[in-house]
Amino acid sequence: MSSRENHEKNNPRSVHYDSSWDDDIEEDEEEREDDEEMEDPLDRKMQQWDKRNWHKWLMTYLTFPFTAIRKEDMEEPPFATKRRKPFAVDTKMTVSSIHYDEFHDAIFAHAKQGNEEDSIPLADLEVTPKSDPNYWPVREYVVWFANR
Repeated sequence: MSSRENHEKNNPRSVHYDSSWDDDIEEDEEEREDDEEMEDPLDRKMQQWDKRNWHKWLMTYLTFPFTAIRKEDMEEPPFATKRRKPFAVDTKMTVSSIHYDEFHDAIFAHAKQGNEEDSIPLADLEVTPKSDPNYWPVREYVVWFANR
């Protein structure tokens, strides 16, 4: 594979982007044992991600502002019937920038919802639909952060 082809497979904005690491594939255990050289695409991607300077990489591939939906909030009870506002789970917000927070060792999004502004962990957000150019960069960070 040429370096250009490899770059295209790893470029989340490319039509040739390899998202196989995100496929929900159930493998037969027997089949996996028979092929010891078979490497899980997520494991391969995690090795790549562990070496990544996330802030620099995200600044290269994200386009601001963008809309995101909060999918998680560690401070909100998971089965709460009344959501706190603003920036509650399942609400949309506009992300205008990102920054690295050394204390949390995480990337945070500067988000706005109506007249309210706050820093929200990027790992709590999702961009939709998959065709949005910001979908894969945010998705890669979210999956890496959850599995690190």
